[in-house]
Amino acid sequence: MSEPDVATAQLPRSDRLTRTHRKALSAAVLGWTVDMYDLLVILHVASYVSAAFFPAEAGSLVGLTATYAAFAVSLIVRPLGALAFGSFADRTGRRPAMVLSVLGAGVSTALMGVLPGVASIGVAAPVLLVALRIVQGLFVGGITASTHTLATETLPERWRGMAAGLIKGGGASLAVVVINLQVIVVVAVLGQAGFANWGWRVLFVIALAGSLINYLVLRRVEESPTWLARHVVRASAVSRVRPGRALFSRRWRAVTLASATIVFTASAPYYLTTGILPTVYKQVLMMSQDSASLFLIVNVVGSAAVAVACGHLSQRVGRRKVFLVSGVASLVLIPAMYFVMSTRPADWLLLVCGAAMVMVSGAISAPLIIFVNELFPTEIRSTATAFSWNVGYGLSGMLPTVVTAVSVNASAIIPTLIVISVVLSVIFLALALRARETRGALNEI
Repeated sequence: MSEPDVATAQLPRSDRLTRTHRKALSAAVLGWTVDMYDLLVILHVASYVSAAFFPAEAGSLVGLTATYAAFAVSLIVRPLGALAFGSFADRTGRRPAMVLSVLGAGVSTALMGVLPGVASIGVAAPVLLVALRIVQGLFVGGITASTHTLATETLPERWRGMAAGLIKGGGASLAVVVINLQVIVVVAVLGQAGFANWGWRVLFVIALAGSLINYLVLRRVEESPTWLARHVVRASAVSRVRPGRALFSRRWRAVTLASATIVFTASAPYYLTTGILPTVYKQVLMMSQDSASLFLIVNVVGSAAVAVACGHLSQRVGRRKVFLVSGVASLVLIPAMYFVMSTRPADWLLLVCGAAMVMVSGAISAPLIIFVNELFPTEIRSTATAFSWNVGYGLSGMLPTVVTAVSVNASAIIPTLIVISVVLSVIFLALALRARETRGALNEI
C-alpha cells in the first residue's frame, strides 16, 4: 500500500480526554449502534420475516435464504451511499452527513415494521421489503462515512485505537444487546405465538427512536478539528477535490482495493459468528428464542470488551500485530468451536463456544476502523473509509446468504461455516502479512 498524501502540518493535541472528545466519541458509538441495529435486526428475526414476506410453499430454508438475500441487498447498495455521503462529509463536514444518514436509516427501518406481509398484499410484500432495504442500505452506507471519522479525527492519538475498538465492538455489541433484550421483553409480554405473529415488527419500528436520540446527541457535538484544519488551511485545494473520483484515480485505486479486501476478510468472522448464530441456535440446535437471545447477549458483551482492549493494544504495538495474532486465533478457534457445537453438547458448553468465536471476531476487527482511516488523507478520508468499509462489509455480509444457499439442509450449515471460515482466515493472514503499519498516520493532515 502506498503512503497517504498528507501535509506536514501538525494539529496541537493533548493526551487528556476533554468533554468535547467524549461527546464526539459518544455520538460515534451511538451512531454505529444505530447503523448496526438497522442493518442486523432482520438477521435476529429472520425466520419470522421469512414467514411473513415469502410464500410458505417455497419451503422454510428457501424462505430463510430469501430473507438473507433481502439483508444482502442493503449491503450491495451501501457502497453507493458511501460515495454520496462520504463526498458530502469530506466537502461539508462529518457532522451534517451523520445527521442526515442516521435519520434516513431510522425511517426506512421503521417502515419495514409496518409493511403488510405476503398474506395481505401478495408478491408486492417481498418487492416492497427489498425496496426499503435498498433505501436503508444507502443511508446505512452513509453512516459509516461520519462515525468512522468524527471520533478518530477528534480524539488525541493516544485514544484512537481504543475509540476504533469501542465504536466497532461497543456499537455493534450494544445493537445486538438492545435487539435481544427487546426480543426477551416482547416474548414475555406477548408470548412466543404473539411474537411470531406480529411482535417481531416492534423491533423494526423502534429503530426510529434510536435515530432520534442520536440526532439529539449530534446537536451538541462539534465538527472534527482535523477536517476543519484541512478545510481552512487548504480551502482552495479542497474545493477542487472530487473525493469519489479521487478513489479511482491511479494514485489511490490500489490502496482502495487493498483496503476493501482487508475489510472483507477481517469482517467475515463477524458474519460467520454473530451474524449467523441466531440461525444456528434456533434452526440447527433447536434452542428456544429466549435462550438464543440470552446467549447472544452474553456473547457480544464479551466481544465488546475484547474489541476495546485490542483496539487500545493496537495503539501500543501497532495495528498489524493485532491483526496477525487475532487472525491466527480466528483460523484455529472458529472452526474448532463450531465442531464442538455440532456435537450438541450441554448448554453451558454451547455458550462457551459461541462466546469464544464472537470474541475472536471482535478482536480481529477492533483496529480496522482506525487502520482504514490512517490509509487516506483528510480531504478524501470519509469517502475512502466508507467506500472501503461498505464494499468489504457488503461482501462479508452476504456470507449468511451463501452459507444457507449452499447447505442442502439445516444440519449442513455448521460444516459449511467451518470450511468458509478456514479459507477466509488464511486469506486475511496473507493480506495482513503484506500490509504496512499505519499507526500514527492520522496525526499528519
